Amino acid sequence: MINIPTMEQLNKLPRLYETENICLGEKIVHLHFTADRCHWWAIEWDDQDTFFGHVLLNEWNQEAKFGYFNLSELLDIKVWGWLEVLNNPFWIPKPMKEIALIPKTFRSQDLFV
Repeated sequence: MINIPTMEQLNKLPRLYETENICLGEKIVHLHFTADRCHWWAIEWDDQDTFFGHVLLNEWNQEAKFGYFNLSELLDIKVWGWLEVLNNPFWIPKPMKEIALIPKTFRSQDLFV
């Protein structure tokens, strides 16, 4: 992985389940990982290895979903055998509804329920 998240970055994420009462569109995405056209947006963290967030692989909207993904797995991914996952160093935490690729994967009302 390029630009591995620091403990300072990880400690800013809410713990798992802390945001479950916040509507999807208002959940804050704290980290954005990317490799080619694959995206992992981290919303919560278990303080060990597991994130909860939104995943979009190959920009296939029909395959986008919320779920759990592991930092250890992101560290090992190599697209085409050489391209590593990047933790976006310029990412500014923002609500999901402000991330252009995410609303495309939902009916608009889903982000506000």
